Amino acid sequence: MKALDQVAIEPVLVDARAAAAACGVSRSTWLAWDAAGINPRPVRIVGRVLWPVDDLRRWAAAGCPGREVFEQRKGAGR
Repeated sequence: MKALDQVAIEPVLVDARAAAAACGVSRSTWLAWDAAGINPRPVRIVGRVLWPVDDLRRWAAAGCPGREVFEQRKGAGR
């Protein structure tokens, strides 16, 4: 059994820098998209703004629709 410090844990929430990098854009572009309602809606936890990795994957697979369209599709899939 591996020690806890040797176990690789894939993040489930990422900050703007990591979300931008995953999508191949700069942090400033990512934040502009967020302000314009283009990317998925982030979650806010104790002052931090984070994006669920699963939402980023679904958003990309859906062709990167606008936030409202994505949220409607996501809600319909529940």
